[in-house]
Amino acid sequence: MASRYAQEGGQLLQQGQPMEAVKSFQKGLSIDPKDVDCLMGLVRTHLSTGAAKDAEGAVTRLLQVQPDNAEAQAHLAMLKAQAGDPVALVTLKALAAAPTAGYFERFNLGTLLAERGDLEGAKAAFEAAQVVAPHSAYPHFELGRIAVQRKDTAAAVTHFQQAAALAPQEALPHLMLSRAHAASGAVGLAIAAATRALEHAQERTRVAVLQDLLRLYLQANSQDAARRTILELRELEPTQVRYIHLHGLACMLAGDLAQAKVLFNEALEHAPNQWDIRHSLAQAHEALGERPEARKQLEEAVAAAPHEPGPTNDLVRLLMGDKDHARARMLLERVLERNPQDALTHLNLARATQPFDRAEATRHARQAQTLGADAVVKDEAAQLLTELGG
Repeated sequence: MASRYAQEGGQLLQQGQPMEAVKSFQKGLSIDPKDVDCLMGLVRTHLSTGAAKDAEGAVTRLLQVQPDNAEAQAHLAMLKAQAGDPVALVTLKALAAAPTAGYFERFNLGTLLAERGDLEGAKAAFEAAQVVAPHSAYPHFELGRIAVQRKDTAAAVTHFQQAAALAPQEALPHLMLSRAHAASGAVGLAIAAATRALEHAQERTRVAVLQDLLRLYLQANSQDAARRTILELRELEPTQVRYIHLHGLACMLAGDLAQAKVLFNEALEHAPNQWDIRHSLAQAHEALGERPEARKQLEEAVAAAPHEPGPTNDLVRLLMGDKDHARARMLLERVLERNPQDALTHLNLARATQPFDRAEATRHARQAQTLGADAVVKDEAAQLLTELGG
């Protein structure tokens, strides 16, 4: 039976308090230096926090007490392999292949193979770990990560759902499930999973969940939720320029253009060379009918990022309004050199070329229609082709 300190330490580790867990295990070892349960708890805790040297020290002590402990041997083999020992991987494979191999022998092999890019071998090892620990969330979580790397979204969703069901109080399975749903285009399901992740997320994980939620809310046009989320992010990291910019975008989405301008200008004070912030400020000016200010900001954004489609296409719209088709063509051709598949740039180049070269305009309009994922771009390209007789 595990000692009292080993039990307390295990509970603390499960509660996400590794430093307190270490103290409890060390108390137990001060009473009995050969307490195998405290030594194993110490090993697992150090591994969970990435303290490789401390973990190796603890596992070495454990093997001195119990040399035939297969889990300890597997931990030591993994640590040595990660440190570059070529024999250690062979040792770990042998431990995992043994008929009596337990969870950690198999799971550690999967972890090491995944780190080395052997996804097929890692998948087999994690599936083997599932056999001996069917109620553990971790093999499902790792199998989900492998599915993500293979771009198998359906498998990723399945594994992260299982991991989240087995560890409902853990934030990361819910967060990864949200990302898998988002990758498959299921925005509503992604928001639901991220919301569950937020209920359990702490510190950096909480920031990551809030960032994901903000993107999802903006994508879903959930204006109030987006603003609430960005305000929480700004409370956590008030000087983060990206959050100031996102706050401005959320305000602009909600129609509060004056406040959006204030926030974009605040962000530019911290990052005057960041073209995307300047582009956002230009869009706010234009939405307010402040055309000269919009053009000024767009000129600076295009100068800073001459190959970015966004600011160039917005500037070109103003240039063509002023009948400056020649400059518009030059700017658009420069963007297409780096972004030959950008449908909107092809559409605007067709418009800019129309007064001078109908054949060239027709070619770009057809490109826009073929490449356009946006229905508006495809429809406008079709309309232009009709005008051009193409």
